[in-house]
Amino acid sequence: MTFRPALAAILLLAASPAAARPLAPSPEVAALRAEIAALQVDHALALTPDQARALLPVLQQAAAQVGAFRARVEATDPALVAALTRARNELRAGGPVSPETSQAIREARRSGMAPDRAAGKALRAQAFAILTPAQVAALQAVPLGAGPGFQGGKGPADEAGRGRGGGKRLLMLGVLTSDPFLALVEARAR
Repeated sequence: MTFRPALAAILLLAASPAAARPLAPSPEVAALRAEIAALQVDHALALTPDQARALLPVLQQAAAQVGAFRARVEATDPALVAALTRARNELRAGGPVSPETSQAIREARRSGMAPDRAAGKALRAQAFAILTPAQVAALQAVPLGAGPGFQGGKGPADEAGRGRGGGKRLLMLGVLTSDPFLALVEARAR
């Protein structure tokens, strides 16, 4: 009967909080991935010194907004906690999550993102105004998520061949606001 204790140990490990967290690469691998992505985007854009000087404050402002957004996401949102608690309780009671609870979850998530979307669109427009159409096309063609050491990055495409859900845009935002990319733009601005 050594099978039962082994099974109990496996189930206990699987239920631990560590098992619920997404896997993350080591800091060294993460830093290498960030630098590779920054170099890919830098090579694709080939910014002139004037463009780099104009783009740097836009990217720095975007980086500050990304940091503020992360801080808000990591903070506890009472409306989201209440909606998620209600969903958990509905599931524990044996039923499905009600449409009202699902709507409350969606609304709580959206309410925290609305200001960021508008500000992000404005910064995106500023950045695209600095770039040439060829640079914008090159930026959109950078194969993020497909380079050495990268995972995934490509989602299902719509009729025009664009990925849905903004996955590549979020990856690109992470690259454009990363310390390695900002350092490359600063170097080009000199």
